[in-house]
Amino acid sequence: METSIFSFLLSILLLNGFSLSLDSITGKNALVSFKNSITSDPYAILSTNCSQNTSVCSWIGASCGLKHQRVTALNLSGYDLAGTVAPHLGNLTFLRYLDISSNSFTGILPFELSELHRLRVNMGMNSFTGEIPTWLGSLPQLEKLYLYNNIFLGIIPEEIGNLPQLEMLSIPSSSLTENIPSSVFNISSLKFMDLSNKSLSGNIPTFHNVPKLEELYLLRNNLQGNIPSSVFNISSLKYMYLSNNSLSGNIPSDICNNLPNIEVLDIWNNQLSGEIPPNIWKYRHLQDLELSVNHFNGKIPSEIGSLSMLRVLYLGFNDFRGIIPNEIGNLSQLEVLSIPASSLSGNIPSSVLNISSLKFMDLSNNSRSGNIPTSLNLPMLEALYLSNNNLQGVITNYQIGSHVIYAACPTSNYFISAEINLKARFLPNIWKFTHLEKLALSFNNFSGNIPSEIGKLSMLRELYMGSNNFQGIYTSL
Repeated sequence: METSIFSFLLSILLLNGFSLSLDSITGKNALVSFKNSITSDPYAILSTNCSQNTSVCSWIGASCGLKHQRVTALNLSGYDLAGTVAPHLGNLTFLRYLDISSNSFTGILPFELSELHRLRVNMGMNSFTGEIPTWLGSLPQLEKLYLYNNIFLGIIPEEIGNLPQLEMLSIPSSSLTENIPSSVFNISSLKFMDLSNKSLSGNIPTFHNVPKLEELYLLRNNLQGNIPSSVFNISSLKYMYLSNNSLSGNIPSDICNNLPNIEVLDIWNNQLSGEIPPNIWKYRHLQDLELSVNHFNGKIPSEIGSLSMLRVLYLGFNDFRGIIPNEIGNLSQLEVLSIPASSLSGNIPSSVLNISSLKFMDLSNNSRSGNIPTSLNLPMLEALYLSNNNLQGVITNYQIGSHVIYAACPTSNYFISAEINLKARFLPNIWKFTHLEKLALSFNNFSGNIPSEIGKLSMLRELYMGSNNFQGIYTSL
């Protein structure tokens, strides 16, 4: 009896040993087949670090489990490898992580990879073709799916919505067409979605169940129709990029009620209309607001001045009326203020011209009138555009950054011809702009003498000063 039990246990041990040996051989054969499918290895990564005489666990990019010494990860990202993906990789049944991004793999993704039920995958920045495989939806443990910068055709499979643990979905810069399947907006685990830079069309589906979504990138598509109100109810959302589409209709008046964590709202270059809701002050964490190139109308709400975290504000090329609110000057962290071509009128508030953090300001092509404030305090300014208005005045006290590159106003380091009807004596401290390359003050009402200090602008390459009221004797510059 004891002999029978011993024989039985011994047979089990031998069988397990044989199974492990067979699995090891199968895994090695799979990687050898993958290596043989590589047609270009410019850095000799595989040829010098993947010998058939050594354990695959010592191959570059391969990692094995401690218990069974089976390959659990394969990371060959960024080696400029070229070739196809061998279907034999489907025999690496313990493979949990596959990253072959930033290479030049071509062809289709083999169906045999669908056997890798533990798989997490990154295949971005290659040249894979064909359709995105439907079998990707049968990988129950898939958490991150990166397929960006490939040449996929066709549609995004509905089956992607079957992935219960998917957190990251990134398929930008492909040649996909047709609508976005509604199933992808029903992945409750999803935190990041990037479907930008495609030819996706149709309406944006309703967001059914994405309570963890933090980042949404649908920019540069051909999406149409209204922005679904459900997207403004995702309280976890931080970044929303919907720019460069053909979205239309009014934005809901309650868009500010349920996005307490939003940091970036980018919906510029669409066909959206309506007024900016006055309760926009509820976006307390907002840092970047981009609404330019739409048909928004009404007044710019003064409540924008309560967005204390705001750094970037693009409102240009809309149908606003009225003035720039004084409260915009309260934005102490604002770096970019751009409201060109928006039918604004009235003076430029002095508070706006004293936002010390500003680096870029464009208020050109409006119907602005009145005087420019006599005092400017913009020490960080790099670009200033005030052209094509009806401003006038004398600037007597100004502090503007010494590294200004572009400007359409005679108070910066790179002047572009501006029709702003400035009436003033020439700025006496122009020589302080030590990086000035181009000075264009033509077609204004400057008077007085041309100062010799212009000769101190050692970086100056172009000088335009005609059609003014300068007096005195021309001196050598």
